[in-house]
Amino acid sequence: MTNDPKILLAAGGTGGHIWPAISFGSWINDNKPGATVCYVCGSRALELEIYHAAGIEPNILPMEGSPFSGSGVVKKLSRTFALFKCCAKAYRLIKESSPTCCVLFGGYLSFPMIFACRALRVPFVMHEQNAYAGKVTRFASKIGIDIYSGWKECLPLAPGKFTHIGVPVRLFKKHGPAEAWEALGINDEYRVGPKVVAFTGSLGSQSIKDVICAAAPKGKYSDWTFILPAVSEKIEKVGNNVYLLPRVWDASLLFSAADMAVVRAGGSTLTEIGTLGIPALVVPWRNAADNHQYHNAVAFASENKAVIWDDGGDNGEFEEKLSNLAKVLGEYREKNQSKLYNNAGKICENLWLALSPNFERSTSRGTE
Repeated sequence: MTNDPKILLAAGGTGGHIWPAISFGSWINDNKPGATVCYVCGSRALELEIYHAAGIEPNILPMEGSPFSGSGVVKKLSRTFALFKCCAKAYRLIKESSPTCCVLFGGYLSFPMIFACRALRVPFVMHEQNAYAGKVTRFASKIGIDIYSGWKECLPLAPGKFTHIGVPVRLFKKHGPAEAWEALGINDEYRVGPKVVAFTGSLGSQSIKDVICAAAPKGKYSDWTFILPAVSEKIEKVGNNVYLLPRVWDASLLFSAADMAVVRAGGSTLTEIGTLGIPALVVPWRNAADNHQYHNAVAFASENKAVIWDDGGDNGEFEEKLSNLAKVLGEYREKNQSKLYNNAGKICENLWLALSPNFERSTSRGTE
C-alpha cells in the first residue's frame, strides 16, 4: 500500500453532501500523516460559501445542478450543456492531479466524476448519505461501483448491493450551555429550563419557524427557550422565549446549547444529532427527491431517541410531538446518559478502512 495516498473528495449541491466530505477530509488530515486531500464542488454560491467557511479552496466544476431537475426547458438545456463541459474539465482535473482514489458524495456533481474516473481508470467509490439512494447513486450501483451507505438501508438497492458505513460528521468541541449562549451573541440573561434548537437549514425553515412561534407562548412551553439559527439576518427576539439567529457556522455552539432539537431529516444533520445523543423531533421535508428525508427519519428513529412529525399536520399535532419529546428527554436524563461528543471519528475510520483496497489497486495500476 502506498504510504502517501492522495484522496479527492467530490461533493456539491447542499451541505448534506458537502459537510460529510469536509468531515472525512478533516479526519484524514488529523489522523493519516502523509495523506493529502483535495476537493471538487460545483459553482453554486452556497457550495463555495460552505467550503470557504471551513477554510477550504475547492476545485470548481462549472455546473449548478442536474439536467433532470429544475424547471423550464432553457434551464434543462443549459445544465445539459454544462454537464458535457464538466465531464471534460473533470477528466483534465483527474489526469493532472492523479489521485490515488476518489470518493464521490452523491448528487449531480458525481456524474461527470464517474465519467472521468472510469475513463482514466482511477479507483473510486460512492458514498450515499440518505436512506433512499439518489439518481446518480442508483446509476452507479447498476454499473458496478462500490456504494457505501450512511444507513442500514439504502433503498431501492437490495442488501448486498451496498455497505453500511455511516455518514462522516464533524468532531465538535463541547461548550458549557451558558458559554455557548454567550458565544452565540444572545444578549439576554441566560435562561434556565429546556432549550430547543431548530436545525432547519434553508429547506422549508419558514414553516417550522411559524409553528414554533405559535407554540412558544403557551403555558407548558413558556419556560422553554427556542433558538432558530439561519432564519434571520440579525439576532431577533420573538415574544419572551424565541430567538431568531443568522447563520451560525460554528455548529458546536448550537449543539452545546441544545437539550433537544427540531431538525429536518438530512442525513448529515441526523447523524450529527445521533452521535451527540440529543433527543430530536424530526420533520422530514416533504419536497425532498424520492421522499428521501422520510426514509432518513424512519431509519434514524429506529436507532436513536426521536419523534417524527409530518409538517403537513396542524399546530396541535406539533405541540403534542413537542410534549412527547420532553418525555424522551426526561427518560434520557433519568438513565444518566450523556452526549457522546467526538464519537464521530469511528465513522470516518470505517470509511478509511473500506477505501484501503483501492489504494492497493491504484499502486498496481501505476506499475502496469
